[in-house]
Amino acid sequence: MTNLQTDAVVVGGGVFGLSTALELARRGLGVALIDRFGSGHPATSSTGASRSIRVAYSEPFYVDLARDALARWATLERATSRTILQLTGQVDFGPEPVLHALVESSAAAGATLERRTATELHKLMPELSDDRSGLFQQQAGTVMAAEGMEALRLAATDAGVHMLMPERVLAIESGEPALVRTTERSIQAENVVVAAGPWTGDLLVPLGISLPLAPAIAQVTFLDAPTMVDRPGVADWPEPGGVGVYGHPVPGIGYKLAFDAGAEGWNSDTEEWSADVAEEGRILGWMRDHLAGAPQRVAYSQRHPWTLTPDSDFVIDRVGSLVLACGCSGHAFKFGPALGPLVADVVVGNPPNPLFKLDRPGLQGTVSASSAIGR
Repeated sequence: MTNLQTDAVVVGGGVFGLSTALELARRGLGVALIDRFGSGHPATSSTGASRSIRVAYSEPFYVDLARDALARWATLERATSRTILQLTGQVDFGPEPVLHALVESSAAAGATLERRTATELHKLMPELSDDRSGLFQQQAGTVMAAEGMEALRLAATDAGVHMLMPERVLAIESGEPALVRTTERSIQAENVVVAAGPWTGDLLVPLGISLPLAPAIAQVTFLDAPTMVDRPGVADWPEPGGVGVYGHPVPGIGYKLAFDAGAEGWNSDTEEWSADVAEEGRILGWMRDHLAGAPQRVAYSQRHPWTLTPDSDFVIDRVGSLVLACGCSGHAFKFGPALGPLVADVVVGNPPNPLFKLDRPGLQGTVSASSAIGR
């Protein structure tokens, strides 16, 4: 078994881990990245063709983070000659208090959301079949997730990150330095970033660290709807305690729709989940009520894990030689390359953002099955 020594080990090659490894390498640290299956594998949270991106959040920090992410994704596009962003805007429906909060917080951060009548929204998206008014945001649409992951991987490799995947982490031993034991080697490092998605809890418990993380399985449905690849995304925000629906165009396929909720059933050894036909039927039912003009032809449905926190905010904080980067709650991917600097700041000794700290009040509650399309 080989032994390595480096400045930082990043455990997890999803969007959180890749962007963190890239940023640390750019700051001059030696970095090894380990992933059990390999980046983008169907068992992981960062799998799949696409994700939504938007600037509308009820928390101004997320508005700023989304705008930063848009700029960084665009930079990666230019650097790697890959098409990552499909910005067609987004239509938002929902209870007036939710829409009002989105407008107010976005305006405070310098992003404009426009009020639109039902007639105006129908012109933007002729497939709509109800008469609700709503919002329109221009800085929104689709991140082509597989392309974005490959661009991050290429950039991280070019920056000197030592990629170790597929390779399974067996244990982490905190200390100065910390020690990471895998199926292939032992690695000493001054810092270990744990960005292992739903596997994070299992790695932390032996270290006496218990977090209220709830792995769940989410399903997305891709429509065979090529005429909709230039349509806006959509968010149907729920009443408190309800479940929302979101969607966006996917070039090469058509359109993607999903409920903003996860279900129990995640298993650490499952490498791929079969589609839930009943849930697929429910999303088609939502379409018949609200998007009846869209082709109701399913290309395929896909299930993958996400990891919820009680308040749907991420965890980015330090415990000794460990830096935790987890709790994506179903809405982290869009921020992609902007997440790395947040984690890297903590690695090099800066305090974490209060929104993501371990001792925040919101992390002490009970995890809900849904992850709110935003706050």
